Amino acid sequence: MTSVPPPAAPAPYATVAIVTLCVVLFAAQGALSEPAAWNFVLGFAMIPGVVMGDRPLPAGIPTFGGVFSLFSAMFLHADSWHLIGNMLFLWLFGDSVETAIGHLRFTLFYLLCGLGGAAGQILSDPGSLEPVVGASGAISGVLAAAVVLHPRSPLSIPLPGGVRFRLPVPVYVALGGWLGIQIMEAVTGGPDNTVAWWAHLGGFLTGAVLVAIFRRLLPMKTPLT
Repeated sequence: MTSVPPPAAPAPYATVAIVTLCVVLFAAQGALSEPAAWNFVLGFAMIPGVVMGDRPLPAGIPTFGGVFSLFSAMFLHADSWHLIGNMLFLWLFGDSVETAIGHLRFTLFYLLCGLGGAAGQILSDPGSLEPVVGASGAISGVLAAAVVLHPRSPLSIPLPGGVRFRLPVPVYVALGGWLGIQIMEAVTGGPDNTVAWWAHLGGFLTGAVLVAIFRRLLPMKTPLT
């Protein structure tokens, strides 16, 4: 008898597309002059006070409105380390979640988690005029999905060629520690804190709820572990 190897997991096309879009937009932002780059951030970042209608943007700022900024902000980043950190987390957990729920569902899931993150940040300070950018809210939802779908699976780092480097730490342990840090920082963080901790928590909660609904109503693409 000849054993038949399991079929290879499909490529995480949506994850790759999101990473690519974030990198391209960051490069485009970096090519602008400093004043133009700042105007770009103001126009497409999520600013709670602007979204809530409390304060309009100054004249001359390029923008498609507050609602559009809820989406555009999740593809922008403040600096290179912000981008690298977010993309590493997305690459680490995104492909397994995308494989489990499918490319199109993952794309919708990602966007909804980003909106949930924006909602969490707005609720924490509706009148804030601080621009908020980054994929952290959406990626936090992906982390929640990883915990729900594969809680006991060891952390694995996807490498080129379909190879995975596995670490002897289950997903629920690693992300449980991460969640504890987010809660502590959100509750105790000072007013000058530059990290949108409530966006992380809003995205995580949204992801946990959505993936539970997906598990209940839709067939998963891969078995859950």
